Amino acid sequence: MSSQKTPAPSIVKAYDITVKSLKRHPALFLPFVIFLICDLISLAALYLAPRAPFIKLFGPVIRTFWGERFLHYPLNFLLLPKLASLARMGVSIVFGSLLTGMAVAIMYNIYNHKRVIKLSEAFKLALKKYLYLFIVVAFFTLLFYFLLKFIPKGLLYYFIVGRHKQLLFLGINFWLGPFLLIVNFLLAIFIQSAFIYAIPLLIIENEKLLGAIWRSFILFIKLFIPTTIMVTLPMLFYVPIVILQHKNAFLVYRVFPEIVLLISVLNAALSALVVDCMMTVSTTVLYLLHKENKVS
Repeated sequence: MSSQKTPAPSIVKAYDITVKSLKRHPALFLPFVIFLICDLISLAALYLAPRAPFIKLFGPVIRTFWGERFLHYPLNFLLLPKLASLARMGVSIVFGSLLTGMAVAIMYNIYNHKRVIKLSEAFKLALKKYLYLFIVVAFFTLLFYFLLKFIPKGLLYYFIVGRHKQLLFLGINFWLGPFLLIVNFLLAIFIQSAFIYAIPLLIIENEKLLGAIWRSFILFIKLFIPTTIMVTLPMLFYVPIVILQHKNAFLVYRVFPEIVLLISVLNAALSALVVDCMMTVSTTVLYLLHKENKVS
């Protein structure tokens, strides 16, 4: 028996298969298009939150957590990206988990050279695993959310409650500005990378929930460089959007408030059709290549 380590799959080969699969099988886009539609419906509802009949649903929540003023023009646009982000989390957990499982099942069939891709079979397989898919996506989504909350609160406590003017010779504007954006981006990469294989393991290998989460982390360690690269590259598309949303107040007061809505729509489209699509499909291919190398 050979004691040699399984070679890491080629990133170039994984991307080549991914691009060819997306070109030859447009059905592979379907789960991400459905997710985009769900995301845009939630965004439209939030945009209309200050108006009847949506104000009956969203009005009490916005008043309680952010205040009455955010139900009026143009301040409603200052809050819109935050609300859209929270809504996307909910859509990702409830619908995205199922749709990602479906996309993995479709890619698995394509990889195994099945000529006819039956969307109904992929949907049924994902639906059968829905509870596990839901828990996995909820786990890493909420983990990311609470980590995002913890870091700025710690910094605010240090500067405001502790009354410190600097940290490592730098002021609050740096730590709550560029530093926080970089940390959030790196956290997103790390958490996505650590759990990216959980859904392929649930769908392809029929793993149990805890086994899929644990094995995903182990695979991430083994395939650290290719996994990190294949998660990071699509997420770079977020960078201009993140920078624009960080300048939300400037856009509302110096450009025109409605541009925030346009940026949110662009963000939704990039997220579903580029970032999520490339990340899900390419890492599934990477996993299948790794599995193939291990067997051979």
